[in-house]
Amino acid sequence: MLRLLTVVLLLISFSCGYKSVNYSKKGGEVYCIKKIYFPRAEATALDVFTRAISDAVISSGNDLECSGRTTRFIEVRVKSLVIRPIGYSPAQRASIYKVSVDLKFTIENRKNEPLLQKDIKEMAQYTGTGLTGDVERRYAIEEIGRLVNVRIFSILTGK
Repeated sequence: MLRLLTVVLLLISFSCGYKSVNYSKKGGEVYCIKKIYFPRAEATALDVFTRAISDAVISSGNDLECSGRTTRFIEVRVKSLVIRPIGYSPAQRASIYKVSVDLKFTIENRKNEPLLQKDIKEMAQYTGTGLTGDVERRYAIEEIGRLVNVRIFSILTGK
């Protein structure tokens, strides 16, 4: 029994190996975020959506760079962003936020011709404690940003 266990452990340890990783890019596009339009001034949401779009482009295996190499330009028009408190803590502070966004995602070529236009509508809810001021509101916006990130990633990869 001990010999069998030893043989199995040796087989497992010898089957593990090292595989080098190649980080070179193959055939990815070079994207630039041209503009993100908002219906009203919302600095937190602008930051979250910019980060979400950037992460989606990079995660999809493409480059993000605004230069002479750029082949695709991204334009996002936020039609509406609704952030609503729907639940309150015993201290009467907002603890549950519902966020919904409706945006138009456009990819253009160098000649400003649209290559792809998609309407993205997402809704999220965030539940907090209601004791940390406006932090729950920001977390709710970040939650909707994660959903937008996944949606744009699936658009760029075609999956």
